[in-house]
Amino acid sequence: MKRVIEHLPFSKLPKISRGRGIINHLIASKKIRARKIHSGITFLPPNTSVPDHSHNTEEQVTILKGTLKIILNGDQEIICKSYDSTFISSNVRHELINESEEEVHAIIIYGSADVTRTFTETRETVEIGSSKDNFTNKK
Repeated sequence: MKRVIEHLPFSKLPKISRGRGIINHLIASKKIRARKIHSGITFLPPNTSVPDHSHNTEEQVTILKGTLKIILNGDQEIICKSYDSTFISSNVRHELINESEEEVHAIIIYGSADVTRTFTETRETVEIGSSKDNFTNKK
């Protein structure tokens, strides 16, 4: 295996719009030859949310700025503040909600480079970062 070392200045990270003003700044992915993780920094504007969904792999969410409410399986509510982390097993439904007037910044790390998102409402499964991985017309 060839060793890969990438310096990834934040200002040069690819920015992926998810809809609702949510932006993901892609860090590690197959695009830079990551084989076992996928990660990014997500900005959630005030009073917005990522709709209920699940993934095919484990996920870590760490809050860098702001306060984020995470609802697990539709009924367990967790409030995460700056530097709090949440570990979510694969196939666990979760919704990320910013109810504040402050933008939330969160680093998200997945336990695989091949990550999918299944939207609970539609049961549609999409590849993370694809054009279908968008929250615009979702509840």
